[in-house]
Amino acid sequence: MERQVVNNNLFFDPDAFAAQLPEGAVRYLRHAIQPGAPITRSAQIRFHGRMLMQPRWPWLPFSARQTVQVGQGFQFEARAWLGPLPVTTEERYDGGAAHSRIRLLGLIPVATKGGPDIQRAARQRLVVESIWLPSAFLPTSGTMWSEQNGQLRIVVPVHGEEVAATLRIGPPGDLRELHIERWSNLTDDGSYTWIPFAAQATAERTFGDYTVPSEVQATWWAGTERAFAFFHATVDEATFAQ
Repeated sequence: MERQVVNNNLFFDPDAFAAQLPEGAVRYLRHAIQPGAPITRSAQIRFHGRMLMQPRWPWLPFSARQTVQVGQGFQFEARAWLGPLPVTTEERYDGGAAHSRIRLLGLIPVATKGGPDIQRAARQRLVVESIWLPSAFLPTSGTMWSEQNGQLRIVVPVHGEEVAATLRIGPPGDLRELHIERWSNLTDDGSYTWIPFAAQATAERTFGDYTVPSEVQATWWAGTERAFAFFHATVDEATFAQ
C-alpha cells in the first residue's frame, strides 16, 4: 500500500487531502475536527463507568483519566470499587515499554504485567484509545485509509508496526464502531493470541474543536460465541493540546 501524500499544515484543512481519501474517511474527519482547528498531538480524557477486570468477576464502578499521544503512547489511571474496597489500575505505554498494575487499597498488588507481550498488545490498544484523539487518524499522522466493499480500513504506524482496524461511520460522519485484532491472553490456557475486539460508540460530544465518542462499550471476542462486554464508559471531559 502506498503512503498517501500529506499536508504539513498545523491546522486542519479537509480540502487539502479530500481527493486522496475515501469519501467515508473525509466525512469522519470533517465531522470529528472543526476545519481550521489546530492539529493536536495529545488528548486528556476523564470518564466514568463500569468495568469487568476478568470475565467472571463482578462489574465494578470506576472513574478514570487518560492521556493519549498521537502514535506515541498512553497513560491510563483508574479507581474502581469492589464493595467498600478501592482497586486502582495503572497502565502505561511509551513505545519503549508497557506495563499494567492493579492494586487493592492502592497498596496490595493484585496483578502486575510487563514484557514483550504486553508491549505488543499496547500497540493495538493505542489505536483503540485514539478514537478520543481524531488527529491520530489524519494522513499527516501517518494513517493510511482505504475502502473495500463499503468498509473503511485504517492502517496506523505504531513504533515499527502497522496496526490495522476497520471503522463503521454513520451518515453524518460520527464514529459508530471500531473493529481490531488485539494481542491478548484472554484464552482458556492463558496463552497469547489474536482476539477480535470491538469498541462501539452510542453517543458523542463536542469538546472545543473536536467531536469524539462520549458513550463507549468495549467487547472482547467480538462477533464470536465467546463475546463479552467488559467496559462501559461515559466521557466527562476532554482537552486537547499540540
